Amino acid sequence: MDQREVRVAWEKFVERGALSANLRSSVAASWQRSKKHQVTVDRARAPLVPEAELYRHRSKHALLRNAARSALESSGTFLSDANSMMILTDPSGLIVDTQGDARVIDAGRAVHLEHGGRWSEADIGTNAIGAAMAESKPVQIRGTEHFCSEIQRWTCAAVPIHDPADGELLGVVDISGPANTFNPQSLALAVSVGHHVESVLAQSIRQDHENLLRHFLSKRSLWASDDCVVLDRRGMIVHATEHALSVVRGHRNFVADGAPTQFLKAIPFDDWPLKLKEILPNASFDLVRNESSNIGAIILLRARRRVAVVDRSSQIENLRSTEMPRRAAASPKPAVTGFVAHDPAVQAIVRQVETAAARKMPILIRGETGTGKEQLARHAHAASGRSGAFVPVNCAALPESLVEAELFGYAEGSFTGARRGGAVGLVKEADGGTLFLDEIGDMPVTLQAVLLRLLDDWTVRPIGGARAKVDVFLVSATNATLDKAILEGRFRSDLLYRLNTLEVTLPRLQDRTDFNAIVHHLLGAIDPDCEITSATIANLAVRPWPGNIRELRNMLARFTLAATDGFIDEAAVGAMIGPPPHKASGSLQDIQRARVLAVHSETAGNISETARRLGISRNTVYRVLEQCPARSG
Repeated sequence: MDQREVRVAWEKFVERGALSANLRSSVAASWQRSKKHQVTVDRARAPLVPEAELYRHRSKHALLRNAARSALESSGTFLSDANSMMILTDPSGLIVDTQGDARVIDAGRAVHLEHGGRWSEADIGTNAIGAAMAESKPVQIRGTEHFCSEIQRWTCAAVPIHDPADGELLGVVDISGPANTFNPQSLALAVSVGHHVESVLAQSIRQDHENLLRHFLSKRSLWASDDCVVLDRRGMIVHATEHALSVVRGHRNFVADGAPTQFLKAIPFDDWPLKLKEILPNASFDLVRNESSNIGAIILLRARRRVAVVDRSSQIENLRSTEMPRRAAASPKPAVTGFVAHDPAVQAIVRQVETAAARKMPILIRGETGTGKEQLARHAHAASGRSGAFVPVNCAALPESLVEAELFGYAEGSFTGARRGGAVGLVKEADGGTLFLDEIGDMPVTLQAVLLRLLDDWTVRPIGGARAKVDVFLVSATNATLDKAILEGRFRSDLLYRLNTLEVTLPRLQDRTDFNAIVHHLLGAIDPDCEITSATIANLAVRPWPGNIRELRNMLARFTLAATDGFIDEAAVGAMIGPPPHKASGSLQDIQRARVLAVHSETAGNISETARRLGISRNTVYRVLEQCPARSG
């Protein structure tokens, strides 16, 4: 709908409460919530809190503000002459930071789009900040889509920021500007900033956990006979002895679902000992702080057994392997699946896969070769809790003439060449477990028809044998473009719709933010005694890795063979594979510069068209081009 049509729909809704069928669903839902909140359309500006309250909110959310600072500053520079501003809010929708075009920031004060303004839907009706909070997803609201008439002079795009450890809403990143400067790419920029902030937060959590474990080990000799629980600042369990964990989980005052101590997140840190003393009167507590923040606590229970103190560096690794599964700070069940998921985008995929696996929904995993599709499938199997086997099937390798025999099995003597005793078949082997169909994009058409028949009733029909029902969790994977295969008649669309109840796409290795964690995980599996420097990892991170994680694994294996004294250094890597290629640092400013260069290329070097598409000035485009080295062509 164009803005005039939206205006008509808005007037109809305000006057009669009727919603246009053509209205975007997110806008229609927000209008209805605004009406339920009893927001009037003539509300001219958002509420503005006093300075003292603003100071309290900014102090309370210092971690979020610190994580977002570099992103906001670089974006502020990028938006300084783009007629837009970038906004950071706390989880209530209260604006705590702004950056960008000074003229827009000044204009925003007229509607309290400024520090201390509250922009939830209950405060000021439909707007991108409030809608992103309400729907927990990125939202763009343009002009007349706003509920209050005075706010319809603005356009905004917002994305919620979630705690990487437990998924709690921490705040919102928003890009706003006058309605006549609407730019559909603002939402993409807001999403990029949101991912950047969550990545910084995830790194901070990992560092806090490392510091907690080091603090714990530094005092372990004093507590050698005590049972312990190590908690981070969010109340998440980082490490626990078996008895201490059973005490915490079994205590009636701790929550039954999720992390039993997570209620501590809402309690002031200095009040933790008092609250925990009420629940565990015989325990003692050690609060752990660093120079700038509170990072966690250690609960000490009465002695039950003696624990030997071992080498500290190796013990940290042991503690890491026994960390309690967390929603996002680490990959769930790492000891079972070996799937690394520190990247926020991959963490979101893992959460979706775990939910679908628990409900036995068919999952389709897309991704380039070597991105870890089978590892994610094995993780899905582990998360499903199924007791049967994980049975991988390479669909491209199945001989077309023996498809049914391989999948469904056969009775003894059912055909020439059948082995004595027959065969149960791959599907029957997966009964009670998981069937993983790899490379389904290369599946022969005859196999597709056979598979569809299986999915209709989950009945196995062995050649020459009796029918039997099976209980199978189905996971598929492909690196092929199935939409193209369907158009060309090489893949059945009705089969695709049966396989992809949940469809996820694993990013390429070069697009992930957890390269460091992946390197350490792979190296630990290849040669646990081999070490690698941070500089060497940085050297490897800037390379393209067309073979993704599989290529990285093979390369690390080569490095271990040439390592001196169990140590991989930058010089050795350079000698084997040459110097690293030049590549942007991956900062937010680099991402934005790359976006300008991409559009500049798409427009065949047209400066004006590039500026128009991106909603920035021609001077900004010139400045970006001047900062980049000359390119051929």
